[in-house]
Amino acid sequence: MLAHARGVEFRKRLRDTLLAVVLTFLTGVVGYEWIEGWGPLDSAYMTVITLATIGYGETHPLSDAGRVFTIFLIFSGLSTFSYGAFTLTSLIAEGSLERYLRRQRMDKTIAKLRDHFIVCGAGHIALHTIGELLRTGKRVVVIDKEAASLERFQTPESVAASFGKEAAAGQAYHIQGDAAADKTLTEANIRQASGIFCVLPEDKDNLFVVLSARGLNPGVRIVAKCAEDQSAEKFTRAGADVVVSPNRIGGLRLASEMLRPTVVSFLDVMVRDPQGYRFEDVLVAEGSPCLGKSIRESPLGTTAGIRVVALATRDKEYCYNPAEETELRAGQRWVVLGRSAEVERLRQAVNRGAQE
Repeated sequence: MLAHARGVEFRKRLRDTLLAVVLTFLTGVVGYEWIEGWGPLDSAYMTVITLATIGYGETHPLSDAGRVFTIFLIFSGLSTFSYGAFTLTSLIAEGSLERYLRRQRMDKTIAKLRDHFIVCGAGHIALHTIGELLRTGKRVVVIDKEAASLERFQTPESVAASFGKEAAAGQAYHIQGDAAADKTLTEANIRQASGIFCVLPEDKDNLFVVLSARGLNPGVRIVAKCAEDQSAEKFTRAGADVVVSPNRIGGLRLASEMLRPTVVSFLDVMVRDPQGYRFEDVLVAEGSPCLGKSIRESPLGTTAGIRVVALATRDKEYCYNPAEETELRAGQRWVVLGRSAEVERLRQAVNRGAQE
């Protein structure tokens, strides 16, 4: 991983600088103890004032050998500290220090994330996925091998420039590395993630990500891109919850544009409006205070701006436009139409005090 390599190089340069300073100091202490027979404190004090070129004078009278050693120590100390100053200046001027500190802060933040989403890949398809997640207020960790692909995620300003100011509703983080590697997924905090999108260019790479993600977090929801229709079954066997074929969707979209243009236009306008409506699903968790209540009596019927569209059954069938007398049961998933903020308030109201 290039980002990891840069971090290793930064730490190596900083470590070498500190090591040179420490070795020079220890050389001075040991030298004075051996040549002059001084104690550790006197030797350390003489070394410090010599290397610092303070010029307080000799701690004790020096022998000729001690004076020669002091000359050597002065020159070596000047060289060491000059090298250290040059290295630190270079690290600051190159931005390595800033990048390293920013990376450390981001790693700590990612380690604390809960219920976030991981997107593996930062290509054209992935960018549309990321943009929708950010505009709907989600926290996203993007993984890609190429540093250039992650530039747009460096700062909030670059995110806004790439996805619009509405993307500020979410939070974007990034990791440069191989998404199929367990180490990279662990850095992305896969064990606490709600879902992972496998949107790498090649099917074989996405398949490896599915296997790794399912092994690290058996409960995570996995959505995978699959270019070849014949590979879809392999993704399902590997552990993907949903397999999406961009080619198939593109073909259906072309047909829909011809056969039902008004409906397609309506959905496009709805999705493109960052403050507009979205189809969302709401899970009724065990212990929900709404269990046994009808739609009319529950927040599903009383939350302003929310329209109940369908009830999803456990076998992935749907009851469209359910009657208002339909009761809420644990494990139900309701498909609703509403703005993201309103839907989030609905989720909290339905499951207040319950564990999903």
